[in-house]
Amino acid sequence: MLVFQKISIVRYEGMCILLVWVLFGIILLIIALNDFLFFRIEDEPVCALFGLYLVSCFCGILGNDILYTLAVAIAIFLVTLALNHLNLIGGGDVKLIFPLILLAEGQLSTFLVGVSFGGVILSLTYVLFGQYIFIFRKKIVTQLLNFRKKRKKIFLLNIVLLSLSRISNRSAVLTYHVTSVWRQEIPYGVALAYGGFCVILENLLSR
Repeated sequence: MLVFQKISIVRYEGMCILLVWVLFGIILLIIALNDFLFFRIEDEPVCALFGLYLVSCFCGILGNDILYTLAVAIAIFLVTLALNHLNLIGGGDVKLIFPLILLAEGQLSTFLVGVSFGGVILSLTYVLFGQYIFIFRKKIVTQLLNFRKKRKKIFLLNIVLLSLSRISNRSAVLTYHVTSVWRQEIPYGVALAYGGFCVILENLLSR
C-alpha cells in the first residue's frame, strides 16, 4: 500500500511539473506573438509569469535557490532599465526579463545563451528582410483588425492576441518608417521567449 502511495505522489509531482512548463510555454507563445505582430508586451502575461513562479515555488518545483536567482534578476533588471533610458531596449522587454529569469532558476546560463542566440538571429533577419517582414505583418494585422470589426467579442482571440483590442487601424504597427535597416524596431520579446523555451526544453529533458 505504501508503495502505491509513493507512486501516486511521484505521478502527481510529475503532472504538476509538466503543467507548469506547459503553461509557461503557452504564455511565452502569447508574448512572442503579440510582440511580433504589434510590438507590444502586455502587462497581463507578464503578471501571469509572476503568478506561475509563485505557484511553482509553493509546489516546490522552483525556489530552491531563490536568493541567488532574485539577486541575478534584480541586477539584470537594473542593467536593462539603464539600457531602456538610452533607448537601446524597449520597456516591455525590461518588464518581461525579470519573471523570465526567476522561472529560469537553475538554468540561467541556458536562458542567457538562448536569448543571446535568438537576439542575434532575430537582428540579422530584420536587417536582411525587415521590409518584407513588415509587409507580411501588415497583411496579418490588417486582416485581424477587419475580423475584429465584424466579430467584436471572441474570448479566445482576445486572450491570445490581447494587443489586438488595444490598437487602431492607424497604429504605428501598420506604418513602415524605417530610414535605415540598422535603426529599425525589432521585437526582442521573441528572443526572450526563445530563451524561455530553451529553459523548458532543458527541464523536460533532464527529468
